[in-house]
Amino acid sequence: MSADLGKKVLEALVRSVDARALGEAVKDLAPAKAAPSSGGGGDETARAVLRKIVLSDILDDAILGSRPGDTSFPLRMFFGALGDELENETAFALANGINFYFRAAMDEEAKLAVGLEVSRLYYRFAEEQPLDAELVRPLSPLLARLMSTELEQVRLESVDAARIFDSALHERAMGSDPSNAKISAPKSFLCRVVSNDRVRVKATVRT
Repeated sequence: MSADLGKKVLEALVRSVDARALGEAVKDLAPAKAAPSSGGGGDETARAVLRKIVLSDILDDAILGSRPGDTSFPLRMFFGALGDELENETAFALANGINFYFRAAMDEEAKLAVGLEVSRLYYRFAEEQPLDAELVRPLSPLLARLMSTELEQVRLESVDAARIFDSALHERAMGSDPSNAKISAPKSFLCRVVSNDRVRVKATVRT
């Protein structure tokens, strides 16, 4: 599998979307900033676009209606945070990548490549915002599990709990210290073959 395939697909997708127009359409949707409704169709269109961007039309009610303490609550918080930060380049690319991953029909090889690139954007988004560590810790495996529902022969896994570099599971990200065995941050998901549990694609980590 080409490691560049998912990145190239997402870059093409993001280039095809007018980020400025989309930002203008959704920037005033937050309750604190929203102007009184005039009944125009523009507001409804913007809200429909925003619902799709954060997957509100396809996410399970167990996620959308989850409350603090529920297993799915970190996913609800994540998609809410993503919707709030769409003017951020990484958030915008991640939202488009997630939508492409869940909505576009493609063979499993291509979907896996896109999924791995989405996981890289996810960790970049979590670092840039930054998302609270208490949210990311349970969120990463939940997101990997959710994305794995789109795959049949392989599954995605988070490696957030790993502390020591293991060459059978991990590869070092650019800029890592090759002499340091301690993992300082995950950079992508791991991929395993469902039938035999073998590692298909190693997770990228920073040491």
